[in-house]
Amino acid sequence: MKIIVYTDNAKGLYDSINYKIKKGELKTWEIKLASNNEVLYNHSPEQWSDRVLLMPNDHIHGIVINTKSWSDQPTPDEATKGYIIGRFVEILMVHFRGYFTKLEIL
Repeated sequence: MKIIVYTDNAKGLYDSINYKIKKGELKTWEIKLASNNEVLYNHSPEQWSDRVLLMPNDHIHGIVINTKSWSDQPTPDEATKGYIIGRFVEILMVHFRGYFTKLEIL
């Protein structure tokens, strides 16, 4: 599963998401780093923590946010991925609506 965020300001959106997570404004999200220092978003409530990570990357239309899991953890099922994707779409709609024109979930 993934989210494609259609935006003309991918860097601004990415920086704003990271800023709000680091400042604690998105209370249930945290930034973790992959072994190659890539940013991963983790939904931090105990029920969801480290089960599905979201990895933002550049995309032709703006940003693509892919699901990922730690190599030492079981591969999450589609339902769990759906819950995490849904939670992230929620923060995009509530906190970052002015940054994008369209979201696509695949």
